[in-house]
Amino acid sequence: MMQRIEFYDDFKLYLEDYYIEQKKRFPHFSYRYFCNKAGLKSPSHFREIISGSRKLTSKMLDAFIKGMDLTDTDARYFAALVGFNQSNNATEKQQLLMQIRGLKRKVKQALVSTDQYEYYSKWYNVIIRELACQFNWHDDYAVLAKTIIPPIRKSEARKSIEFLLNARFLEKHPDGRYYQCEPAVTSGSEVSSLGIRAYNRFMAERAQKAIDEFPTTERDIQTVTVGISRDSYRMIKQEMQEFISRVVRIVDDDKNADQVYNVNVHLFPMSASIKNNGAGHE
Repeated sequence: MMQRIEFYDDFKLYLEDYYIEQKKRFPHFSYRYFCNKAGLKSPSHFREIISGSRKLTSKMLDAFIKGMDLTDTDARYFAALVGFNQSNNATEKQQLLMQIRGLKRKVKQALVSTDQYEYYSKWYNVIIRELACQFNWHDDYAVLAKTIIPPIRKSEARKSIEFLLNARFLEKHPDGRYYQCEPAVTSGSEVSSLGIRAYNRFMAERAQKAIDEFPTTERDIQTVTVGISRDSYRMIKQEMQEFISRVVRIVDDDKNADQVYNVNVHLFPMSASIKNNGAGHE
């Protein structure tokens, strides 16, 4: 099944997936059928645009939006994506990129208040908030504790559940199962809480150990070392935040979660600044 349009960063890939999806659902669907519906004269336009041999002009853009029956929001996203992909002007591309980001669906994330920062003080609180809702563990804290990687003590699992219930991160329903009070939570950006620092430090250490503990089919670790300016740093940081937002949207759509993963994205200096010919540091 094709993804929602906001997950695409290339309109031609979206068109290709759209065609495949329609062909699966409606065997009679064809390039000619689409072009007739959209009011386009040549049935080859769709195929030529996907291949890149023809540009999607502003006049044809309206026809494609009509042919695909896009909603107003999806139509605005598609139009901005087309402009971004086809523009050769750096300033225009940056403006269209900001427009695209503004059109992406936002997942509501509850902000963890300062009096709830104990949530991050024990790394497994975050794991248990997810894991406790994925299966009916019948209040067997030993089972819950050993399901976590690395395993924790039964007493730690019990105290964590008690905290998560009291702090309203979790609630227990009459059927005996646990549910999240909020589907997504965040500490907010640039929080300097010691508890959050300790949590991030632990997860960074776990990422290091995962290289040897898990096969490549169960983990993915990528590294790139680059030379950048402060302007590029800010742009990359923004891209990282957008990537995390996309991850949150994917998770929000996933109704069949059966395992807890941690996603770490790091950006940090590996040298001092050599601005001003190395005369000083920024």
